[in-house]
Amino acid sequence: MKETPTEPTDTAKYEETAEFTPEQLVNLFNQGWGYLINQHWERAEKIFAQIQSYNSHYEQDGLSARYLRKKARYERKAAAALAAGRLSKALEAYKKADDFERAQRIHQLLTIQELEAKAEKATAVANYQEAAWIFDHLLNEYPGHDKETGWQIKRESCWEAELLPYFQIGVQAMEQEKWRTAYSAFAQVLVIDPYFRHKDHSAAALAEMARKEVVLLADQQLRQGEVQLALDAYREVGHLARIENVDEFLRLRQREEENAQQLEADKKWQEAAAKYKYLCTLYYDENGRAQWQAAASRCQTESKLTVLYEQGMAAFTAREWRDAASLFGQIMALRPDYQPDEQPARKLYRTARWRSVISRFSSQSDTPPPPIHTGKIS
Repeated sequence: MKETPTEPTDTAKYEETAEFTPEQLVNLFNQGWGYLINQHWERAEKIFAQIQSYNSHYEQDGLSARYLRKKARYERKAAAALAAGRLSKALEAYKKADDFERAQRIHQLLTIQELEAKAEKATAVANYQEAAWIFDHLLNEYPGHDKETGWQIKRESCWEAELLPYFQIGVQAMEQEKWRTAYSAFAQVLVIDPYFRHKDHSAAALAEMARKEVVLLADQQLRQGEVQLALDAYREVGHLARIENVDEFLRLRQREEENAQQLEADKKWQEAAAKYKYLCTLYYDENGRAQWQAAASRCQTESKLTVLYEQGMAAFTAREWRDAASLFGQIMALRPDYQPDEQPARKLYRTARWRSVISRFSSQSDTPPPPIHTGKIS
C-alpha cells in the first residue's frame, strides 16, 4: 500500500531526540494513533517502535505502545497478503492484529472459495446434485452477496443437468406405455423440484397423467383377482383411498375364510357352505372362486350325508326297512365308505335291504321276521 507523504519535521525531530519529554511522548503517541486510524500501518508501526524503544511499558488511555506496534505490524502484513491474493496468510495476520471484523470477512471469502471449488469439482464429475446443494447453501448462508445472481444461475443449471435424465426416462416410458416406470421417474424429479419444466412440459403434469394410467391398470388387475399386484401399484402412486379399500377387503376376506373353516371344523355344514358361497363373491378370479365353490359343495355334500344318515337311522330304528334301505342307498351313491360313527352306512344299507326283503316275504307267508339286534352289526 502506497504511503501518503507527510511533513517529516516532527518525526525527524523525535528520531534525533534521545530523550522525550512527557508532552513529546503524548504528541508522538497521538500521531501514531492517527496513522493507525487512517491505516498508514508502516508509519504507525515506526512511531510506536520509537516510543517502545524509549519506554517499553509506555501506554496511554489503557493502550500500550507495544500492543499498537504489534497491531500495526500485522495489519501491514495482512494488507500485503490480501493484495497478493494470499487469503490464508491475510486471515492469520488479521487474527494476530486482533482485527476480528476483517478476519471474519476473510474467513467468509475463504469459505466461499472453498465451497465454490467443491461445487466446481462436483460438476466436473457430473455430480450435479451435490453441486446444486452447495450453491443452495451459499445462497442461504450469504443472502444479498455480490455473487448471488451467479449462484442462482449455477444452481438452476445443476438441477436441470441432474433432473433432465430422469425427466427423459419418464417421457420415453410414457411413449412405451410403461406407466409405473414413467411415474417413478417423474416422482424423483418432483421430490427435488416440484416446478421442473423442460421444453414447455411440466414434470408435475406428466406425472399426474402417468399416475392415472397406473391406477387404471391396477383397477384392472384387481378385477382379475391380482389383488397384491394392484395393491402394490396403488401404494407406488400413493392412492390412499384405493389402498384403504383393498386393505379392508383383504381383512374381510381373511376373517370370512377363518370363520368358514372353523364352521366346517365344527361340522356345521350348512353354515359353512353359506360362508363359502359368500367367499366366492369376494374373489374376482376364476381360481379363487373355484376354490371356495369346491369348499361349499363339499360342505353341502356333508350336510346331505348327515341328514340322510339321521333319517336312515330313524327309519332303521322304526323298522321301516324299505325307507331305511332307500336312504342308506342314497348315501352309498354319494360316498360308499361313509361312517360317521361305529355303524358304517354300508352295513346298515345291506341290513336294511335284507330286512326289507325278509319283511316282504314274511308278510306274504304270515311268518314273523327274525328279531332285530340293536347292537353293533358285524
